[in-house]
Amino acid sequence: MIIKNGSVFTPEGNFSERDIYIDNARFSESADDSQMVDASECYVLPGFIDIHFHGCMNADFMDGEESSLKTICRYEAQHGITSVTPASMTMSEDSISKALKCAASFNSEEDMASLEGVYLEGPFISSKKLGAQNSLYVREPDESLLEQFIRDSSGLIKTVAIAPEVNNALNLISRFKDRVNFSVAHTNADYDEAYKGFEAGARELTHCFNAMNSIHHRAPGPICAAADFSDVFSEIICDGVHIHKGAVRLAFRVFENMVMISDSMEATGLENGVYALGGQKVEVKGKLATLENGVIAGSVTNLYECFRTAVKEMDIPLEKAVLACTRNPAKAVRIFDKAGSIETGKRADVLIVDKKSLELKHVVLRGKLLF
Repeated sequence: MIIKNGSVFTPEGNFSERDIYIDNARFSESADDSQMVDASECYVLPGFIDIHFHGCMNADFMDGEESSLKTICRYEAQHGITSVTPASMTMSEDSISKALKCAASFNSEEDMASLEGVYLEGPFISSKKLGAQNSLYVREPDESLLEQFIRDSSGLIKTVAIAPEVNNALNLISRFKDRVNFSVAHTNADYDEAYKGFEAGARELTHCFNAMNSIHHRAPGPICAAADFSDVFSEIICDGVHIHKGAVRLAFRVFENMVMISDSMEATGLENGVYALGGQKVEVKGKLATLENGVIAGSVTNLYECFRTAVKEMDIPLEKAVLACTRNPAKAVRIFDKAGSIETGKRADVLIVDKKSLELKHVVLRGKLLF
């Protein structure tokens, strides 16, 4: 396959007018001309990567069912998200283990996003900053339990959410930091407590601004602690609901390694109504999804729509937004050797995007034209 006449996003984070060659599902230096895709007046972007989301189309990762994973990965691919690490919820150990085992045995079909890992969101969080997590299943960080979860997933766990201030959290981070990525999350930590978490080895901040203490000039909290470490990845939800655009712009100015996530739930792609997240009822009205107590519960917007919102409504520079959906998430979950940029030898996942509208025109998934 040859993709011609497009503005190609480079690994350096800018655009270059050149052709793209794909051979045997990978980017190459040359290819036969049996299939050509015209990308005139379009951007050619690496496939997007969502490292933190829960579901869509009435399917949730915590269903622990192959059919749910198929629904999720098929929907994501159709919307330009070509690699995923779906997230668990704070639920019973048996429920989490079931979902992890299902992921371990799952193989994506040709029209599905690549399942690259699992994001363990809970149970090692603070009961004081639950968000949409269930307080009944919050657990103190536990080495043997994390080992069990890693075994259940056959090593698929990429990220573990953790509140660094809770008992044994720092020990867990120090012991497992070379095996998984720890993300400070659902935390009541002050600046000093969060700093210790990053000092111990945590290298990510889960959905920045949400489920954590806010910034105050005398109590700067975990956001400022994360900003003290240049190699920390900061997630952010750009659905237009979770965070005001001014705060989104601030985060992009402060953090070099921004990672856009959708945090989407099973209602994504569906109409208004009552759905579920982590065993709790969620009411969806437009872009807003709330628990019965009024707390915002995940999003109902996929990553590609978050990207368009960030650029078109929040004035995030296009290049920074693309990096936050490609290179940065790939590096955060340690798959940049095979995805996240258009480079020879990497998996050929490509988005062809209209320059004016940012509408998704074509998706090339593992070297094949999906649409």
